[in-house]
Amino acid sequence: MIELFLSELRRFRTAAILYAAAGLVLVTVMNQLTDLVTGPRELHAVMTLLYALSGLGFALYQFGTYRQPSRWIWLLHRPMHRAPILAGITLASVLLIALAMALPLFVLLGLQDHFTARVVDTRHYAGIGFMALTSVSCWLSGAYIMLHRSRWAFVVLMLPILLTMHMASYGTMLALALACNAVLLVLVYTVFRPNRYTGDDAVATVASAVPLQLSFYIALLWSGSTLFQVGQMVAGVHPLEADEAAAGGGVEASRFDPREALQAGLAAVKDPRAAGWSAALGRDSSASLGPGQRQYTVRDTVSARSGLKIADSQQNNWTFSHDRMMYSGLNRHARPAGWFGAGGKGDAVPFDSQPVPLRDNRARGYLANAHDMYELEQGGLKLRHVLHAAGREQLGAGIAVLGPRTALLTNRRVALLEERGGQLAPLASIPLPVPFGDLDRAEVGQVADGTLVSFIGGRRRLDGVMPAPHVVYLVDAGGQVRELGRREVVHDFPVLFEHRDWWVSPVLHAAVSLPAILIERGVVPDYGASRFAPLLLPRPPAVWAAAIALALLSALASAWWTGRAALGPGARLAWCLACLLLGMPALLSLMVLQPRVVREEAAASGAPVAASA
Repeated sequence: MIELFLSELRRFRTAAILYAAAGLVLVTVMNQLTDLVTGPRELHAVMTLLYALSGLGFALYQFGTYRQPSRWIWLLHRPMHRAPILAGITLASVLLIALAMALPLFVLLGLQDHFTARVVDTRHYAGIGFMALTSVSCWLSGAYIMLHRSRWAFVVLMLPILLTMHMASYGTMLALALACNAVLLVLVYTVFRPNRYTGDDAVATVASAVPLQLSFYIALLWSGSTLFQVGQMVAGVHPLEADEAAAGGGVEASRFDPREALQAGLAAVKDPRAAGWSAALGRDSSASLGPGQRQYTVRDTVSARSGLKIADSQQNNWTFSHDRMMYSGLNRHARPAGWFGAGGKGDAVPFDSQPVPLRDNRARGYLANAHDMYELEQGGLKLRHVLHAAGREQLGAGIAVLGPRTALLTNRRVALLEERGGQLAPLASIPLPVPFGDLDRAEVGQVADGTLVSFIGGRRRLDGVMPAPHVVYLVDAGGQVRELGRREVVHDFPVLFEHRDWWVSPVLHAAVSLPAILIERGVVPDYGASRFAPLLLPRPPAVWAAAIALALLSALASAWWTGRAALGPGARLAWCLACLLLGMPALLSLMVLQPRVVREEAAASGAPVAASA
């Protein structure tokens, strides 16, 4: 093992040194053009992709040479188990990746941390570690692709995407990356042998089938959705491509401006004053409430979503530090300008989480995080606290000012505040008629009799949520809230298309959804709802019928296929049950892992046939 470890280092040392030198020069030049550590997440995603592709290419070349019979004989012509052989190659490769890819970034970040006034947090160092682990994941995936007998082995690349690509804290991300690498290492071990057609045992089959089924599930959804929508476009009936959207549908509602949305809601109101309200509404007396933010940046996340930097009237740039939970300032000469906390410039009180800058309909600036809204006074960095959302209530980052009243959107309600003596005092609270995740948009309008508030649901109708109401409320001068009327927004797409994620494979839908549900990603939740509520949505009878029919069809097809693939009774039963439970993705993975033609040729030539489970 030690000999293999050292030989791999000697074999690739020149390439690693050249890669590290080129990478250091490149990132140094880029860092002069833009601050890489505080750059947008799109930049970080591109950098991670490039390093991941480097790891993948390294593995394809490395194991492509080991697939040569002479090299396999050299590797295996020794009294050693294949485990220490794989361990030696893996440890050497991981060390090469760390030295060639991660070390230059650590050097550059350390120099910036100690010799400049730019913000460098612990999460930035952790981000380099995550990037290196992602490269290792792609290296292991490349090894699996080269050593697996199937040409479909490349779908294992979906595993790192499903497990690790989340906007979570760096501790969670590093743990997920390590877990992903452990799973991939087990997969590589199952195929690490010179004869790619042996070892077709239960463990190897299951290890190959699980990522294959998940990948086929995603591929079926993407390809099926794309083909269906392309067909609609060719036929000229795609709802999003039509010049005039269907009346009363969700596409039409999404194209409304605030005044039109209020007028569409008032059209279903029976109050005799509704026609007058509708005619009196103008662009200056109506405004949108968002939602402006559905996901906030989690503390210590590897890459921030948005709102990391703000500027003041003195041309100072302020960058948010996750270590101190405050803004650090730099003047035009790149010199420190102090700190900016929850109380304003010079205040040492940290924010609860990274705030997001936003503006209301009058172009006034605000800072908002999940629980607090601050008004940013013009001409300086002074903050006025506007609203605090306690407990499970979180801000939707929507704010509008109409006359003396200010409306703020949360995941539970619209809080209506009124200016009294220079302070904002609560006037009314209008509960959301739909869960926050289903809320497509909200508007407010000022009329002679008070304030109109409109809610349009249906944002998650493409995820299978059926109700999509449009509800209008009136808040009178005394703060009394009254529902004026409601209408149902028509669904523009067929029901099977809207529920396609579920009926293709309910079990795999749950498996793919679980990481996003369990990992804290800063998503604004539905107030009072269980975290697992998206998995328990009611499904129409037509969707249940499609799911059952597809499962039965997959089971019958698997029974026919396994009979032709010369499998034993136990293996046939296991595959049929898997296809009945998981549907079409399991059937496709069966066709890949148990190719009928190869089995028949192997049996005719006297080669070993698949063992029974």
